[in-house]
Amino acid sequence: MEERKASKRCGGVFPFIIGFLATCVLGWAVIPGLFFQKEEQPVWFSHAVHVDGQGMDCESCHYFRDDGTYAGFPTNEVCAECHAVDPEEAQAAIAEEGIDPNDYDAIMKAGIGAIEDNLASSDEDKMQAEREYVVKYLIQGKEVPWLNYQYQPDNVYFSHASHKSLSIEDLASLKKELSDVVDPSVFEGEAPEQNCNLCHLKDIQTNDVPPALERNVLSGYSKTTMKMWKCERCHALKGQPNACYTCHK
Repeated sequence: MEERKASKRCGGVFPFIIGFLATCVLGWAVIPGLFFQKEEQPVWFSHAVHVDGQGMDCESCHYFRDDGTYAGFPTNEVCAECHAVDPEEAQAAIAEEGIDPNDYDAIMKAGIGAIEDNLASSDEDKMQAEREYVVKYLIQGKEVPWLNYQYQPDNVYFSHASHKSLSIEDLASLKKELSDVVDPSVFEGEAPEQNCNLCHLKDIQTNDVPPALERNVLSGYSKTTMKMWKCERCHALKGQPNACYTCHK
């Protein structure tokens, strides 16, 4: 009887390595990105125009209220100090034109003097963004639903007031220890007066186009929402308490 030939099987180290590398690529580079979707801000806002062009500082829009709480986004009341379109006058002009006040596109195309004559922008693209803000929000009495890049869970309490005195210059001595918590480039060059760069997008005041918010499709939170381990690391290095009740109320 003729002996059965041994079947050839594909095996060895090479296929294992290929499979391992493919798994690593999928697990670290491809799959995590599938959990995030990008969302644009409702209105194009240029920090560069307001800071470099108009000489505004951070406190012009982001400030501490009288009761000590922090205003992360400016309200229409604050924006109207510079954007001088009178809501009542604009609404009356829209009614005279016979335009539906909810037809934003028609209002923006109509070239209504009560709106157009009071726009502050000179560049056409930026003027269109300002026009959109005025028509959709300011004269409607609606606040802009800005997307919060670092909105915290409801059980997390973060006090801007407690971190206000934190100095980038003082933290430079911990640059190595904080390298995975804070962007190392924050400590390069002359330390800025504001310490916002420690937690927020570096040099946001020079940004002309707002970055897209990357929202986790499962949790709903932004990709840049503060991570607990980063807070704990900085607290430990600065000798601050890390008890649960410090940040969870």
